[in-house]
Amino acid sequence: MADALAPAPPPPVTAGRTALGVLLVLVAIGTFIGGALGGHWFADAPEAEQAGWPGGGWSGSSPSAPPETGAELLFLAWISAFALLGAALLIVTSVRTQRAFRARIAAGRDAAEEVWSRGWCCERCAVVHCADGPGMTLQEFRRAVWGAGGYGELAEVYRVSGTMTAPATDPPRSGS
Repeated sequence: MADALAPAPPPPVTAGRTALGVLLVLVAIGTFIGGALGGHWFADAPEAEQAGWPGGGWSGSSPSAPPETGAELLFLAWISAFALLGAALLIVTSVRTQRAFRARIAAGRDAAEEVWSRGWCCERCAVVHCADGPGMTLQEFRRAVWGAGGYGELAEVYRVSGTMTAPATDPPRSGS
């Protein structure tokens, strides 16, 4: 009942996109580390950079001739780059969707709550009564409240779910 009478629609669900983005970040990190270690991508660093490390090199030993370049593992760099790009796109679109929704709701929330506060819902007859007009169904009330807030078209997207049962009546008295 509380969801049916909410003064604003629920926020869009972006958890799936965000989770996929985080997974792609982990894939990017893993493929980059695997490619860098297996392919020796940084083995051809200039001697001046290697000299600054203790022991004179990356691994603590004296610099030697770099091993083969590891071009066979270069595809891991491409996988890492595409995974990182995909993660950035997914996370940015999730954040922008949430921000746009919050800004739209915040702009009309006061007007929607003004209309919402004038209604009273009778659970017995499943009708919302307002002092200034006839009773409305839950969907009509939602449309009126959300319309006052400027997001009335979302009332058709987020329709009141569930069926209302017949109005409750007193149980029959035994023996009469």
